[in-house]
Amino acid sequence: MWDSAMAEERAPKLFVGIGNVLRGDDGVGVRGAEIMEGLPLPPEVEVYEAGTALPSLARMLEDRELVVVLDAIDARAEPGTVFCIKPEQLERHMEPISLHELDLSHALDEARLLGRAPRKVMIVAVQVADVSPALKLSLPVKGALLRALGVAVHKLELPLDILAYLALKEGRGNQGNGARTSRMS
Repeated sequence: MWDSAMAEERAPKLFVGIGNVLRGDDGVGVRGAEIMEGLPLPPEVEVYEAGTALPSLARMLEDRELVVVLDAIDARAEPGTVFCIKPEQLERHMEPISLHELDLSHALDEARLLGRAPRKVMIVAVQVADVSPALKLSLPVKGALLRALGVAVHKLELPLDILAYLALKEGRGNQGNGARTSRMS
């Protein structure tokens, strides 16, 4: 049953990573969520690694101000192309282009039926090159992941330059700045 205290504790903004890490580029959303979980995010942003457990996604979407989803897509574009898509744009296509479009649409429909739909949803999608069984992203998708996360960070209205932050975290930037990182989800 729904607990009203749960709604009050929820962060108003949610980043969701969707995908299957066992199928190469299909795991781009999950890999993005893993990176986002390591960023110094403010308490108003929550990260959810949905993976392929999409039936529970509707509960996570409920009553949010903004949801940004990172997912793989097959739009027959150049591998590594990054798209910003509204859910209604996906629903207009007769042929699915998102690898998880149906499950995401169902989760959004469920939240709408309960009167708890997120206020705004944006999908950041990366064109896949290879979704055959593999644990790694292809080079074009791996190269696009940081660009896609940059778009997500911008959509979440975070004052964070993800490329600069990751460079600092990996020791390639100015190590004497005294910056600390924390892990929030």
